[in-house]
Parts: sequence; structure tokens; C-alpha cells
Amino acid sequence: MSLVELLVALALTTFLLAGLIQIVSAAGSTARLQDNQGQMQDRARYTVELLAGAVRQSGFTPEPWNDAYELQGLAEDTLDAVSPASDRLAIRSWSDLNCFNNRNPETDPEGNPRFYIRESTFDLNGSRNLTHLCRYGPSLAQLTTQIRRQGLIPGVESFQLLFGEDADSDGNIEKWVTAGQWGDPQRVLGIKIGLLLVSDDVVADPAAKRYDVLDISINKQPDGKLRRVVQLIAAIRGRNG
Repeated sequence: MSLVELLVALALTTFLLAGLIQIVSAAGSTARLQDNQGQMQDRARYTVELLAGAVRQSGFTPEPWNDAYELQGLAEDTLDAVSPASDRLAIRSWSDLNCFNNRNPETDPEGNPRFYIRESTFDLNGSRNLTHLCRYGPSLAQLTTQIRRQGLIPGVESFQLLFGEDADSDGNIEKWVTAGQWGDPQRVLGIKIGLLLVSDDVVADPAAKRYDVLDISINKQPDGKLRRVVQLIAAIRGRNG
């Protein structure tokens, strides 16, 4: 083989390798993008199911006519702007399931699990995780922490809340307010929840963008990460609206 033929062969090999590397790199980027999109979709679905289920259960009482089961619903720890990125939602209901969704081992005279108060609290921590704290007990004075505040859903940059109040007792929501701005928490019929989710990896073309999460706007600098706003409305059980 002459020197010219060798140089031509090397050039062709280099050209083919460069094309192969681009194909492999593009395939890897596409796979990483799809993985992050799927991950965000799963997180969004789980978050909606979790929070909507908790809100809909709040306020439940097994015997509305029985004064022993005091009406529950929003707890005092429900607060607006506990951090720049997060509100806090604390809700209570009567339940025969504890924080781990196991039947209460305490039983009534008929042998059925007793209904205790279950309190769940949600907010964000400094690691951009939606956290969950859960307490369970026979009365507010006897609640036991069964799930300590821990990161439950990662990749959440904002957690915002609005509360639908029935201001004139007609069974309909007249206004949406932030936590503590209602006239009577028992008149809160439903809750709007908004979250801003972010991907783990850099998988998109960098671009600055503004995101509206309920009543706030968030400006994000270009970092190449995917973001998605998730919003839902859930009614408190036993209340119209």
C-alpha cells in the first residue's frame, strides 16, 4: 500500500468514526431526554394522586351526627410562604388507617378498627423535595409522629396553594385566597395546588423562561433543564363547591 493510499484510508476511517460518534451521542441525548420526560411524568402523576387523595379525605368523619368526632379539615400549620419557594399544607381527617395505611389495631366493641385523627403535612425542603410528615392518634393532644418530615418527591422547585372559600354559605366557592386569609377555615371547600417540577439532568437547549404557578410567576435562567407546571383542584370531602 502506498503512502497516498494509507492517508486516504485513514481519512475515510476518521470520517466514519466521527459520524458514528455523532450518531451514538445523539442517540444517548435522545434517550436521556426521554428518560427525564418519563421521570417527570411519573412524578407528576404520583404527586397529583397523593395530594388530591389527601385533600379529598380531609374533613372526613365516620359519624357526622356524633359530637365525639369533631370536624377536621385544615390544620393550624397550613401557612403561606413558609419559604421563598413553598407554602405549607396541613390537613386532618378521621381514619381507621394509620400513616402507613395499616388498619388501626385498636378496635371498638364490635371488633372494628377505631377511627383516629390522621394529620398530614406537606411542604418543600432545601433540597427541592416535597416532604411529608404524618401523625396519628385518638385526639389532637395524643397525636404520635409516625412518618417524620422526609423528602417524598424530588425535583420540585415551587409548591403553591390557594383555598376556595364559600363566603356567603351558599355551597359555592366565591373567592380563592392564600392560607390564613379566609374568614372561616370550615368554609374552605377546596384547594388549588400548583407545583413546578424540574428534571434531574441537562437535556434541553438552554433558554430563559417564565413559569406561572397559581398566583406567582417564576423566572428561570437558561440551564438546559426541563420544567413542567402541574396544577390541580381538589374538593374537601363532605363539602360542596
